[in-house]
Amino acid sequence: METQHKLQEREVQLKKMDLRFTYPILFCTLILMNYGGVDAAKNLQEKSSSSSSVYNHKHQSNGTDAEKKTESAQIGLFTMDELLSFRVGTKLPIFFPIRNLSLYPPLFLPENFAKIIPFSTKEAAAVFDLFSVPPVSRRGEAFLGTLITCEESIEGENKICATSLESMIGFVEKAFGPEVDFEFVTTTHPTITTPIIQSYTVLEAPLEIRSAKKVACHPFPYFYAVYFCHSDPNYGTKAFKVRLVAESTGDEVEAVVVCHLDSKSLRSDHLVFRMLGIEKGGSFCHVFRQGDIVWIQKTSPLAAM
Repeated sequence: METQHKLQEREVQLKKMDLRFTYPILFCTLILMNYGGVDAAKNLQEKSSSSSSVYNHKHQSNGTDAEKKTESAQIGLFTMDELLSFRVGTKLPIFFPIRNLSLYPPLFLPENFAKIIPFSTKEAAAVFDLFSVPPVSRRGEAFLGTLITCEESIEGENKICATSLESMIGFVEKAFGPEVDFEFVTTTHPTITTPIIQSYTVLEAPLEIRSAKKVACHPFPYFYAVYFCHSDPNYGTKAFKVRLVAESTGDEVEAVVVCHLDSKSLRSDHLVFRMLGIEKGGSFCHVFRQGDIVWIQKTSPLAAM
């Protein structure tokens, strides 16, 4: 009973973030009627050869150090020293996108239905056919990229691609351990209606979110809600909240920033090295976007830096 009560609490929390956990009965009926396992991953991958992991972005920048600093700020990438230097009045050119719901649906499937739907490259053709989405399309390539990424292993990191609320919460509970209550924090910008690059002013110095253990979850593009959740068993991360206001539009943002204290596990060509000019193994921070969440121990205090 207690476990069920906690699950209901998590659902209420996530609904406040505009996630909905119902799906039309007709949809579920279609799944049961049309499901067929088809081993066509190779064919789909050949057609969608440009598909890639959400984390495998290539970014070329051959400008000056000042230009690179501006570009890294625009995509929400900072060194730890830069983040800790933010004070009231600090100005940042930054871009906060609004989530495209055609690529990132806000609907979690009920667990019993999520379990019977194929979620693998080997059976991808059946799902693409069911939803009438061509693999050679923007959506099709993005969705196939999600499947490929979810099947990749990450050395030294625990991960899951959660296709239901129950699977997400189960992963978080395992990461935190027994008898640990938790909640999530996320970037909020309720007043942004038109995503543009604009200058933001820092309203408060970064506040550290103190939680020994953290689990980050990122929405991945797919036919229904899928969250890539991962935890660092060595707990080599710090999380912060930064309050900002846009100079031109007055848009207010409470941004969550996560800092990785060690970059040794990243590929040598990763954008953080090119954009920030840090050495392999150095720390880096990135702003969480709309929909990204960090699960933390409940009632974790905030500490001014």
